[in-house]
Parts: sequence; structure tokens; C-alpha cells
Amino acid sequence: MLRLLNGLPAEHVRAVACPPEGGLKTALRESGIEQFDLPPAELSINLRPIQTAGGLLRLLRSALSLRRIARRFEADVIHANSIRAGLLAEITRRMGGPPVVVQCHDHLPRNRVSRLIRTVIARGAAAVVAVSDRTAAEFNHGLSRQKAERVYISVDRERFSPDVRGSADSRIRSELRVSEDARLLAEVAQITPWKGQDTAIQALPRIRERFDAHLLIVGDVAFSSQRYDNVGFLRSLESLVRELDLESAVHFLGRRDDVPELIGALDLLLLPSWDEPFGLVVAEGMAIGTPTMVTERGGVREYVEDGANGRLLPPHEPEAWATAAIELLSDREMLLRMSRESVSTAAQFNDERYCREMLAVYERAASA
Repeated sequence: MLRLLNGLPAEHVRAVACPPEGGLKTALRESGIEQFDLPPAELSINLRPIQTAGGLLRLLRSALSLRRIARRFEADVIHANSIRAGLLAEITRRMGGPPVVVQCHDHLPRNRVSRLIRTVIARGAAAVVAVSDRTAAEFNHGLSRQKAERVYISVDRERFSPDVRGSADSRIRSELRVSEDARLLAEVAQITPWKGQDTAIQALPRIRERFDAHLLIVGDVAFSSQRYDNVGFLRSLESLVRELDLESAVHFLGRRDDVPELIGALDLLLLPSWDEPFGLVVAEGMAIGTPTMVTERGGVREYVEDGANGRLLPPHEPEAWATAAIELLSDREMLLRMSRESVSTAAQFNDERYCREMLAVYERAASA
């Protein structure tokens, strides 16, 4: 979002309304982008979307605050950066606020409340943009009008570039206390069941029958969730590592500031999630030139071609992931070919294209 805001032409004035807590406010200030404090609203897209009467009041308070901010800023368009923000912005629009563009980054559960929320947004929003064709199809599922359209997001090409490939190998191997010959695999993702870290861990013992392989689990419990017990899942991953006697081979690194360098030091980047909307970390890894093994479900298959610039594999099947990893690690020429193809593929996810396509959506929404 910050790259989008910074990449728009200077004649388009920008501001962000967000809760005052967290690092976004600081990042906006450092970028010179105007920021307004927005009271948080409690929303959950499940069978009880607003848990209490107090939650409803907080939602309405946030909507009124957003309307005041939009009027003060004289906004022509509100870009809601999630489905939840889209629902809030739609309430604001109905109170007299400006047209709304909703960006969909996730696949919503297929239940009655989700369909109701998607219907409300589809009818009220000037536009709905999704991060992949699959995500657009998921938003449109069951709706009488196919509202969502695909606009691919971009990769930070300065941070995630072939130049970082191998740039921090010695430092990272020294931190992990592994040899120069060890093979490094990693999953970089929030800790939550649908990201499939358990599949990566379960595949490791067979890989280690052939190679001195180590698995890096990069990420932490980023969000509280009413759908998944993320904290409990992290504990289950730690128990699984102990059960498989992998304490010396699985490294829980948590949240990191040097993700590009970590990815650049890998032999393989893994993402065995159940259903990936876009897979930004996959696009980032490809931009660096790190060979990737990813889920065959979701938006990643729109740009990962199995056997050419990566591997597409079924989720929940650690044996298949182990077999594919062994094949790749045994074939350096294939890894080098995939690395070159990956960099070429990732070139399409650039800021210029992203800003151009989003600006066209904004202009269409404002004129409507």
C-alpha cells in the first residue's frame, strides 16, 4: 500500500485513515503522507460478524469518523484496503461519503454472513479489485453480479532483487550454526494453520535422509483469529518438531527485518498453504531468483508454471513435497534454470504497472 501511495503521480493528493496504534502511522509520517486517526472497529466475517452491541456501536463510530475525515480531506475516492475496511467504507458512503474502491487480499469463508457482506459491498462499491483471478472468483462466488476484477499487486523490487541472492549466506549460516554444505529450506509466512507449516516440517525427515537439510520457519502469530487457534497451532508445530526429533534442524526465527537476505540464502522457498490468494512471498522469492515450491491451490498457479519457474504441489501431502525437494536439490542445473525463469516472471509485478492500473480504477470510481 505504501508503494502504491508513493508511486501515484504527484497531482493526486493522498491521505490514510488508520488506527493510531502500530507501525503504519510512523511509516506514513516518514513517507510524508498525511494520516488521520481512525477508531478501530471489531469485525469478524463468521456467523457472528459483530459480536456485541458494543461492537456495533464501535463500527458506527468508526464509520462516522471516516465520514468526517473524508469531508475534511475532500476525498474523491476511498480505497478500502480489505473486505472489513470495505464494509466500514460502505457504511460511510451510505452516510454521504465518497465512492469506494475495495481491495480484496483474502478468500472469505463460504458462509451466509460472508455472502451477505460480499453482496453489500458489490452493490455499493464503485469497484472491487482482487489480488488474483482466483481471489476475484472467490469474491464473486454466488453473487448475481460479477463485481471483482483482478489487479496484481507489486513486489518491492529494490529490496527483493537478484542482487541480494547469496549476499548474506555466511552471516545467516553462522547464526544458524550450520555448515556451508547444508541445504537451507524455509517457509516465510504468518503462523496459522492454513499456511501449512506442519506439511513443511513433516516433509523434512525424508529430505534429511539424502541431505543435511535445515528448515527455517520465518514469521510469527500476526493476527488473532476466530477461525483458527494460531497460538495453539504454533505450540503444535513445536511439539511436532520434538516428536520427529528435529530440534537441531528446524529453526523458528520469528519475525525478521532481513527477509530478502534470508530468502536469498535459501536453496528452496516453500509455501505449502491450503489456498493462497496471491502468495506475495512467492513473487518476492522469484524476484530474488530463489527456486520455489508452492501450493497448487489459489492465485500462485497464475504465475508459477510447474517445472519451469517453480514447482506446484498439493497441500497436506508432505511425501510429495519431500520427493520434489529431493529431486530439485539433486539437480543443480534445474535449480539454476528455475532461478533465471523466476526473475523473468516476477518482472511483471512492478510498481509502475500496479499504480497505473489502480489509478485507472480510481478515476473510473470518481467519475461514476
